[in-house]
Amino acid sequence: MQIQENLKKGTVEMLLLHLLCERSMYGYELLQELKIRSDYKFILKDGSMYPIMYRMIDKELVTDEQVLVGKRRTRVYYHITDLGRAYLEEIKAEYYSMSEGIANVLAYEEE
Repeated sequence: MQIQENLKKGTVEMLLLHLLCERSMYGYELLQELKIRSDYKFILKDGSMYPIMYRMIDKELVTDEQVLVGKRRTRVYYHITDLGRAYLEEIKAEYYSMSEGIANVLAYEEE
């Protein structure tokens, strides 16, 4: 459904930043947390997530760090920055305001 896809795109940054506020995570871990916490209603493909992560790195909302796991494998862990935390608070406020406005319109009844 196209509407659902548009809603997802508008909230992905907010949700990823929110998850990173708890702890640093690597990509697959972020995808799994998002899926589980949304009760499998918000499933994001890694091909969709990484361009968003790269944009957030470019905007200095997130940093990345390669960590050696085992003898040869590396994982890229993402960390939220102070700028990312401030941005998250802004977009959460905007999201809640928009959600309230939408709920008001949907619940409106003329007398």
